[in-house]
Amino acid sequence: MSAPTARRRDPRIDAIRAVAIVLVMLGHARGIPDVFQRLVFSFHVPLFFLLSGWLAVAHGRAQGDLAFVSRLARSLLLPYLGFFLAAYAYWLATRNIGGKALRWGELPWWDPLQGALAGSGPGLYVQPALWFLPALFVTALAFRGLARRLPARWIALGAIGLCCAWIAAIVPLPARLPWSLDVLPVSLCFYALGAALAAHGRTLARVFPAWAALLLVAAWLPLAWFNGRVDINLLRFGSSAFAFVAAALLGTAVAIQVATRMQHWPALGWIGRNTLLLLGIHFPVFFVLSGIRAIAGIESPPGPGWALLVTLVALVAAVPARWLLLRLAPWMLGQGGPDATRASRAPQAQPR
Repeated sequence: MSAPTARRRDPRIDAIRAVAIVLVMLGHARGIPDVFQRLVFSFHVPLFFLLSGWLAVAHGRAQGDLAFVSRLARSLLLPYLGFFLAAYAYWLATRNIGGKALRWGELPWWDPLQGALAGSGPGLYVQPALWFLPALFVTALAFRGLARRLPARWIALGAIGLCCAWIAAIVPLPARLPWSLDVLPVSLCFYALGAALAAHGRTLARVFPAWAALLLVAAWLPLAWFNGRVDINLLRFGSSAFAFVAAALLGTAVAIQVATRMQHWPALGWIGRNTLLLLGIHFPVFFVLSGIRAIAGIESPPGPGWALLVTLVALVAAVPARWLLLRLAPWMLGQGGPDATRASRAPQAQPR
């Protein structure tokens, strides 16, 4: 993800990113069945970290430390700030309306700002998905520091052990660490695995025979189900650290196999090029639609149809949102100037 070059985009990678961000959006939508969340949450965030590490090595370029940090800040922290402030403005305008008044009406106006500074966990309730951006920032920095001294494969092996030990012995913590530092042992595991694959010339987008893909599904489904609910942002990893890592890798492999078989779908290319935008807007769109639902007096609990509807609306809303941001605030899309079209062609890997 860090320091991408401007080489021609690989439609297979965009398809993987597209499938991953749509799964993220569906998983966050109210009404989605618990079985969907249980299975998809087992791998969707690890997939983004692994893809980011792979792109950092496969499409990265040599940079000095200052340039590297500057580029990371521009592509991750500035969008984090921009999308948070937009969500915060909406929160301020609506927090005393309807059911929101019961949840947030008595909170001081500055309470969400504390969550933004902490950059992780439940403190980011005005825009929960944004935790990934500072988490990826610290993960990329940590890997760069380690990669100065160790080959990627050794970092990956050590990170797997650290991840399992951290989950088994440390989590849960008495208090959250800022900037998702308590997630770092987990995120580094998958980021380093992606980097190690790229360092050995391995592509993520290889299509397996159908029988091999089915074997992956058969191994992943029961493991993810019996490990239980996972939510990395909330430091929930299911019943076993080893089962979590294994299910995450198997689910990632399954998603990659599905995505590479869909690479020629035109919409996937556009979605894959705009994962940062979709990460930043889908929760606000969901919040607005939930508000409209409440005003309309719809009291029945949202179901799968509602989850699909709000996800589709968020995808459609991304088209005018991108047009607007490219002209008014391209920095919110990780771009440093008005020449956004050229920059948007370079491969990147946020969940985004």
